[in-house]
Formats: sequence, structure tokens, C-alpha cells
Amino acid sequence: MLPYSAFSRAKAIPKTGPHRVYGTLGDAHLQRLVVSALVGWSLPDEARDFNMDTLDGEGASVADVLARCGNLPFLSERRAVVVQRAERLEGLNRGGEDGEKADKKADKAKSGAASPAKRLSEGIANLPASTVLILSRTPETPEPGARKETPRCINAAIDKTLEAQGLIVDCTVGAKGGATAAAIINAEAARQNIALADDAAEYLVQRAGHNIAALLNELEKCALRAQSSEAGAPVTRAVIDEMVKRAPQETIFDLTDALGERQAPRALGLLRELVGGGEAPELVLAMLVRHLRQLLQARAFLDARLPLDGSLAARMPREMAAQLPRDGRENLAVLLQAQSWLGRRLAAQARNFSTPQLQNALRAALATDLAMKGIEGDGGGDSKTESQLLIELFVAQLC
Repeated sequence: MLPYSAFSRAKAIPKTGPHRVYGTLGDAHLQRLVVSALVGWSLPDEARDFNMDTLDGEGASVADVLARCGNLPFLSERRAVVVQRAERLEGLNRGGEDGEKADKKADKAKSGAASPAKRLSEGIANLPASTVLILSRTPETPEPGARKETPRCINAAIDKTLEAQGLIVDCTVGAKGGATAAAIINAEAARQNIALADDAAEYLVQRAGHNIAALLNELEKCALRAQSSEAGAPVTRAVIDEMVKRAPQETIFDLTDALGERQAPRALGLLRELVGGGEAPELVLAMLVRHLRQLLQARAFLDARLPLDGSLAARMPREMAAQLPRDGRENLAVLLQAQSWLGRRLAAQARNFSTPQLQNALRAALATDLAMKGIEGDGGGDSKTESQLLIELFVAQLC
């Protein structure tokens, strides 16, 4: 798998000519650049009207893709077939299932008929030498702080075929990919002759997140603002603060951390930033409640001397497991199996509270919710300011 940072014509196109198949995944903007480059290197502009097909995996079938791939090029050496949202072809990645597990289900359902994954893998292995097939995964932006998992273009089985027959280009800018995003911003600023102050690109990434298209849009806004005051003026931190709102998901992540670390001034500042940026107070409260539930579970595991890592589910007593939420998204033991990195953060924060304190915090959250809805207390007005004040009081009491 080739990371975007290493993507170049020399590495993507062998001396013998383009691979017959490529896969792309990750950031939407970077995927567009890669697909455009691959098509440009494989097919002349004048040949594209009759020799290029673009399909959407949401509505296309494996048979549709392979039929287009089987057509001969017209007055050209090659033809190209681009499939957007390729993992949705006949539900290839439905439910997050990969490879053999998905194949077995499909085989049972269709009484021995070949599964979509098997048909696509066989089709890729037998593509005509004159066809270049590009399979693009639906773009994804990783959650802040999320552990880097094994990247998938389609699923494990098909990706193995893609790697054997061609090349997968990973355009993911992960939660820890700030340096990659900043390098892309610096390169684009140089291309457009936009002056940047020292560390401005890094600061822009910290404030706006890792979505490259959004970052480039913010860069253009900041450049126009800087130049409006003085021709050729650089984009500085002050300009970025004035023009760029922090990414909501980044702010919520920081807010839950501030809450867990009992940093009242920081938590209140982040709360006001979120609500002032248009986030609904009800949604913010829901995120805080979810975090408190995770801390309560973490506190219970610490008290039972259980490890907060991926082995937790296998080690805990049955009677304790029976008390956990059935929903896997709310069950910390299930969550840690996929995101073991979360255990260290929650363990550190849970030590700042006792079990009674966390239980009282959840009762206070319920009272705040009821007050916001006008069911109890003095709240219930339509004023967003009133709802914000109720949440601020809740956060101040908790910290």
C-alpha cells in the first residue's frame, strides 16, 4: 500500500505501463488528486470521451463494472473505468464485515452462487491488458485521537487481490497526521504564492482539523484577509484566529478531556466556543453524558483491579459483564477491543473521581436535561442562552 506522501508517477506507473487496477482510500481531496493523476497518466485527454466510464458503487453492480472493463478501447491504447464508493458495490463492506465472513454469508443466502467479493476478485485478476480500473473508497475523516487501524479500500479479501494485481494508494490523513496535513498546506501556499508566517500551517491544522479540502478553503480565506490589510502580508496566527472556527469534533474532544481532568475554566471556555459556533446545547450535553458513563465504567474496572485494554472483556467476571450496557457503542469493554488506546486516557481521568461523584454527576446531568426541556426546574424556554447557562452551571459544579 502506497501512502499519499510517497505517491508519484515513478512509483504508481511501472516502466511497462499502468497497472490494470488501482485502489484509493482516505481524504476526499487527496483521492481526487490521485484519481485525476492516474487517469491522466493512463489515458490522453483526447481519448477520454470514448474510453472512460465513471460508476457509483451505490447503484452499480459487480457485473456492471466488469462489463465496462471488458469493452475494447476506441482509437486508443487503453480505456479507464473509475468506480466511486466502490466498497458499496452490492454491499461488499456492509456491516463492516470483511473477506471470508462476508463471502460465507453471501454463499449461504444464494445457495452456492459466487459472492460479490469473489466475483469482483476473479474479475480483477482477469482484467484485459487494455483496461485501467480505479476503485475509490468513500472518503473518511478519522475521529480525533482514534487509533490507526488497518486501512481498507474494499475489504481484506479484495484488497489482497488489488495489491497482487496493482496498487492501493492510501490518502488517509489520520488523527496523528497533522504533519502531513501541514506539509500539504505549505506546498499549496507556495504554489499559490501565499505567504505564511512560521508555523501558520501547523496552527491552521490544529484549529480546523485534517480535512484537506476544508483546510485549503480556510487557507484561501485567510490569504484574502491578510492581503486586504497589506499587499503581500503573511497569514499569521492572529489572522487564523479571526477567520477560522475550530472544528466542532476537535472542540468536543477537548471539552470531554477538560471535564475528565476537572479543569473548570478550560471546560467552560470550550463549551462557550462550541455553543457560540452553532453547536446545539442538547448535543453537547449528550456528549458529556456519554463521557461520564464511560468514566463510571472505567472507575468500576479500576476498583476491581481490571486492566483497561483490549483484554478487559475476557477477564471481567460474568456478574460485572451482565451490568454493562448491551449497546456495544456504550459498553466500554466492547469499545476497548477496537480502541485500546482509549483505556489509558479514561483510566487517568477516572482516578479524578470517586464512584459516588460520577453517579451524582449523572443525576445532575439528568436534572439539567429536564430543566432544559421545561419538565422540571426553571428552564424550558426557547432561549439558547438559557440552555447554555444550565450546561455551564452543570460543568462548573462537576469540575
